[in-house]
Amino acid sequence: MQYFPNYPAAEGPQPDVWARDMEAQGWHGVCASDHFWVGQTRYPHVFVAATQMAMATRRVRITTSFCNNLFRSPVEFAQAALALQRASQGRFEAGLGAGWAAEEIEAMGARYPDGPTRVSMYVEALQIVRCLMRTGQCQFAGEHYQIRIDGEQALGPLPEAPIPLIASAGGPRALREVTPLVDRVEVKASARATRGGALDFEIMATVTEEEVRSNIDRVRAVRGDLPIGIFILVGTGDDPRVSMLQQVLGQSYLGRFVGEPESVAQAVQALSHLGVDRVQLTELAPGTVESLAPYLL
Repeated sequence: MQYFPNYPAAEGPQPDVWARDMEAQGWHGVCASDHFWVGQTRYPHVFVAATQMAMATRRVRITTSFCNNLFRSPVEFAQAALALQRASQGRFEAGLGAGWAAEEIEAMGARYPDGPTRVSMYVEALQIVRCLMRTGQCQFAGEHYQIRIDGEQALGPLPEAPIPLIASAGGPRALREVTPLVDRVEVKASARATRGGALDFEIMATVTEEEVRSNIDRVRAVRGDLPIGIFILVGTGDDPRVSMLQQVLGQSYLGRFVGEPESVAQAVQALSHLGVDRVQLTELAPGTVESLAPYLL
C-alpha cells in the first residue's frame, strides 16, 4: 500500500517545508489540494504549492488532489502538468477532479453547474487533458469545450514518458465514464456527502463499506487492471473536531477513520482488502498524519 498525505493548509507550514518533512518521515507521496478556502482554511494556489513540494523533495511522488475542473481550463491544467513534471524530474502525477464546493464557484462569479453537467464537463476535460499531455495537441468539439491546439501552437516540451493522469469520482456514471480515460482512479468514499455543493457529515455517516466496494467493482468492470486509490478523511487526537466527528459518524463505516491512531491505522490498512493500493489521507485535525506514521510506515 502507498500512503499520500494531503497538505494541511490550516496548520501553517509552507508547502516546501511540509513536503520535505513528509519525505523524511517515509511517506510515498504528497498531495496539494485546489481550493480558495474550506471553512476558515485558506489554501495556496495548487500549482504553486505543488511546485514548491517538487523543488523541495527528491523521492516522493507529487500529485494534485484534485485540480478543480470548475476553476481550471483543461489547457491550463495540461500546461501546468507538463511544467510540474519537469520541475519534479518525472515524479508528478496529474490529478483532476470535477469540483464540488458551490460556495467557491459562486464567490468567483460563476454559475455552479448541476451534477450531470459537472460530470459531462469533467469527462470532456479529461479527454482534452489526456490528449494534450501526450501529444501537446488537441482537436476537440464537445458540448462544453471547443479546443484547437496543433502545429506551432502545440504545448510542450513533452516528457519522455506520459504523465500519469488520475481521476477522482464516486458516482456510478462518473466512475463508468472516467475509467477508460485515465491511468488511475481514486474512489471518493465521501462523494455522496458533497453532491449538494458542501460537505455534509450526516450524509457521510450513511456511507457503507458495501457502497465503497461496489464503486471499486464498477471500476474493475470497465478496466480490471487499473490501479485504484481512495480518498479518506482521517482524524485523531484530542482536537474538538475529532470528538464532534465521532459523535456525528458514530459506528458508521467512515467513522472507523476517526479515533485513536492505532485503530484508525488498522482501518486504513484494511482498505487493501477492497483492492485499493493507494490511500490519500486528508486530516480533519492537526497532527493526525504524524500520529498515523508509526503504524503505516
